[in-house]
Amino acid sequence: MKIFRRRGASQDRDRTEQAIQEYRTAYERGLAVEQSQGPAQALAEFARAQHALDRLDAGSPGLPEVPQARAGLFYAMGRAKTDAGDPGGAVAALDRAEELYLRMESEQLAVREEGERLGEPQEAGPVPAVLLTADVRLRRARAHAEWDRPFSALSDLDMSIGGYMRAHAFAPFSDRSEDAARILAVGAAVQLRVGDHELALECGQESLARYREMGRLEPRTIPYAIGFAAPVVSMLEAARGEWDAALAVDGLILEASEPGGAGSAGAHARIGVHLREAGREAEAAGHLAMASRGPKDRIAEVEREFRSALAPSLREALLEAERTESTRLAQGVRADALDPLELRTLRLSLCGGDGARFSATGRMNVVSAVPHQVTSLTRIGHRLIASDRLSSALRVLWEALLLCDAAQRWTALNSGDSAVTVPLREAEEKALAGAGVLVGVLRGDGDPVGDALAADLKNARARLGLPAR
Repeated sequence: MKIFRRRGASQDRDRTEQAIQEYRTAYERGLAVEQSQGPAQALAEFARAQHALDRLDAGSPGLPEVPQARAGLFYAMGRAKTDAGDPGGAVAALDRAEELYLRMESEQLAVREEGERLGEPQEAGPVPAVLLTADVRLRRARAHAEWDRPFSALSDLDMSIGGYMRAHAFAPFSDRSEDAARILAVGAAVQLRVGDHELALECGQESLARYREMGRLEPRTIPYAIGFAAPVVSMLEAARGEWDAALAVDGLILEASEPGGAGSAGAHARIGVHLREAGREAEAAGHLAMASRGPKDRIAEVEREFRSALAPSLREALLEAERTESTRLAQGVRADALDPLELRTLRLSLCGGDGARFSATGRMNVVSAVPHQVTSLTRIGHRLIASDRLSSALRVLWEALLLCDAAQRWTALNSGDSAVTVPLREAEEKALAGAGVLVGVLRGDGDPVGDALAADLKNARARLGLPAR
């Protein structure tokens, strides 16, 4: 990453050039050792790069390249801190990167607007810094997911997808299709950890489809295709009993693995367990034998993954509520009843239809319907809490908050159209109150996730622009 221009000779310029070179050396070394030695060593190098930038700021204040260099450094630190098991530190670093890139966005927009005012031709689409901000949010989504903060993670993922959609990365034959594949690969892992497993599968499938269209996987794409998307798709296809689909992805993982390495052993373990669970034990035996020659516990890890219970998707949670209300009405229980037909309509609106739905924005068919949908989801969430179906309540209530978030952003992007004003405040308060009830129940039960969700709700309130409580 070459940001700084070369300057003429003088003692002050020599010191500036020395600091620039120290920054470049430490930054590039950090990126290199992150791959070879791990995040701790990378963070040590990034700290040296940060000290060099501090000296630049002190010795040459106002140097125009420093903010972009600092933003890129915080972006790199965010990944290293996440990999080092410090998601809180990662979020703090990525917050600073976002702040700097947003400032660049504003400056670039101002330049574009001035050019348009003067009648000069301007490039179509978002300004370049929009995509830098989108990448920061994608990386922060992963950190929030590791920190067990679903709203924050999925809101960031949605904004990242939106940034690249505005740059037409998701359009057919886009020259940014690889970016779309990368975002969806990480999105699959984020959705699986803290979101909706059906959206995780859609993200992963679409990511792999885009990588296949590009032909042979390259070293730069393997960490995303094989490190994020493929394991998610393999796991979820196997959970559905779609063995041919799961094994096809398992084969892709094996093909990308270094023969005889740890990755190869893991790939053989995955294939062997899936073949065995599919009733093809004779075929499984050879793969399990290959897996047993590698690091211990690979087979046990895949077995645990296969038997792990998935939190309900939004579609499953709404279908559960629909069936429960139908049963209650059939038994003559009409007090506070929810209309099963209304629940079905809501489920089909948010979870049905054709086309990929990768995030909350993708669920919005009509933005003006969001307040009513959020109110309905909140009522369903209260009913699920009352019947002690807390994992379903979590999915429903957090989806309500994410819809509010998505609708706010949509209206902000279309602020010039007075017809798109959507009254969200009352629905937002109801959704936050319902989520607060769930957090209270979890904390009362001693569930440690309650504290993480409480922090997530605080962030949700701030992002929605509501006063703190």
